[in-house]
Amino acid sequence: MSVSAFRRSIPLLAAGSAVAAVLVTAALTPRDPTSPAAATSVAAAHTVTDAKPLLGAELAASARQAVASEQAEAAAVKAKAAAAARTAYENSATGKTAALRAAGVPCDIHAVACVSLSKQEAWLMRGGKVVYGPVRVATGRAGLPTPAGDFHVFYKVVNGWSTTYDAPMPYSVYFYRGDAFHEDPVTVRSHGCIHLSLHNAQYFYRFLGCGDLVEIRD
Repeated sequence: MSVSAFRRSIPLLAAGSAVAAVLVTAALTPRDPTSPAAATSVAAAHTVTDAKPLLGAELAASARQAVASEQAEAAAVKAKAAAAARTAYENSATGKTAALRAAGVPCDIHAVACVSLSKQEAWLMRGGKVVYGPVRVATGRAGLPTPAGDFHVFYKVVNGWSTTYDAPMPYSVYFYRGDAFHEDPVTVRSHGCIHLSLHNAQYFYRFLGCGDLVEIRD
């Protein structure tokens, strides 16, 4: 570069340095807090700061709701499983037997006719459930007791007759030798048979069939 050219560039360099200095000074100089621009920046900063607690509360509420929803779903699944287990138990032989015992029935689920000698009561059953009874009965007297045990109906006759005692036995349902369910006063002990009122004797006669299990318990 010639000496003349260098001399001409000196003012330009000086001017550039002055502009740069002004720009740097402006950047480093703190803004007037009362200016509109400064107020806008401060407001924006406060908005962000104020939003943080609100956002945290919303997240916490959302988390609580999610936990509550999961707990409710788990409780519903547990309740459904418990109900299914109860149904399965109630339909099982053990469950049905337990239900019979709770109802005061001394027989198992296979019985069709059940008799309690101690209670002087009888029931009719199907599928392990009571469908009729208890009804009052009169069983054998001292010296001629009705036998306890498991028996099966082997004969039925509407107008039965006792040849041993020469007496009528209406609606007889025989289950053991000469012993039968039949109509007779339930206030009088029998000679081994099971006395029923007329209405109940008719019902037992219609309900029971040959081969049905009769359980007689003490």
